Amino acid sequence: MHWAGQAEATASPVGRVVLAYCPSCAYVRNVVFDPALIDPAGPTDMNLYHSATFRAFCSELIAEVSTRLPLTGRRVVEVGCAQGEFLRELCQVARCSGVGYDASYTGPVGPDPAGSGAEFRSGPAPVGGALPEYDVVVSRFVLEHVEDPFRFLVQLREHAAGREVYGHFEVPDAGYDLATAGWEVIYPHVSYFDGYSLCRIAERAGWRVERTGPVFAGMIRYIEVSANAGAASDDRAATPDVRARDRQLTAIEGFTGRHFAERDRWRETIERLVAADARPVLWGAGSRGVQLLNYADPDRRLAAVVDVNPAKWGRYLPVTGHRVDGPRQLTEVAPRAVIITNPVYRDEIAKSLAELGIVADILEA
Repeated sequence: MHWAGQAEATASPVGRVVLAYCPSCAYVRNVVFDPALIDPAGPTDMNLYHSATFRAFCSELIAEVSTRLPLTGRRVVEVGCAQGEFLRELCQVARCSGVGYDASYTGPVGPDPAGSGAEFRSGPAPVGGALPEYDVVVSRFVLEHVEDPFRFLVQLREHAAGREVYGHFEVPDAGYDLATAGWEVIYPHVSYFDGYSLCRIAERAGWRVERTGPVFAGMIRYIEVSANAGAASDDRAATPDVRARDRQLTAIEGFTGRHFAERDRWRETIERLVAADARPVLWGAGSRGVQLLNYADPDRRLAAVVDVNPAKWGRYLPVTGHRVDGPRQLTEVAPRAVIITNPVYRDEIAKSLAELGIVADILEA
């Protein structure tokens, strides 16, 4: 979330995170999650489409999905469509129709004025209720937020009611997050899925896993499933086996020590940079950046925090109260060190810094 004033931001609600895991499938969950702390109507803007890197990733993914799933002339329902960019492009590329739902959607409700074949609803998808019949269900970065992900998947499969349907789901890949510092371990995420646990929960919910894999430099995991379909995909044998589960269990075992060591390292790094008058800044005020700020810069020693999303400019981040500005603010700050929490965006950020005339080291947290 982000706030209009610093006082509001520093008074942001907080919650406890106690992670537990299943030794049989490596599923990880915050076992003290309290849904009452999450305000679905709160001031958030998680739109990543302001990034050229993310837009290119989505377009490439849409091209691939359009060849793998039977979409042409079919209806797609997207649960959690954000501002509709992905569904709009999917309908155009695959020549299908679509209905998108999201509580944060702020665009025109109803048929897309651009004529893409999509229509949008502002509000949560009525999963288990009056959801339209679909041929394909898409849900990106939603499953990890759902309090009961198993029931969520069961309800979507039951909605098929004997029809042949397909699903495409994406989540942050816990195979990456729990093997690194874990900046994506955030309170709104109830669940953490690697490839093995994601396949297991989908199968338990009655879906057949068609294919799965890491994308976006391993930071995102996709899974495609079917119900009431014909022959299994040739990719079926490529789904993760117990060796993948065991690798994840090893990462889980070392996570606590690794996470706290990274907290300490970045506190010391920021202190050293400030002492050297490097005017360090953070580029990226998303969930990963917010976590880094809370853990490593609670007293706001950084010279600035910037983000490419204009909706965040002039707003303040939770608990620490850092103000977010646009990248052009860096011309006044003249940093010699820029910290990023997502290496996928390194080239894009380096290009932007060069265009701003800023010479700085980029440090990956």
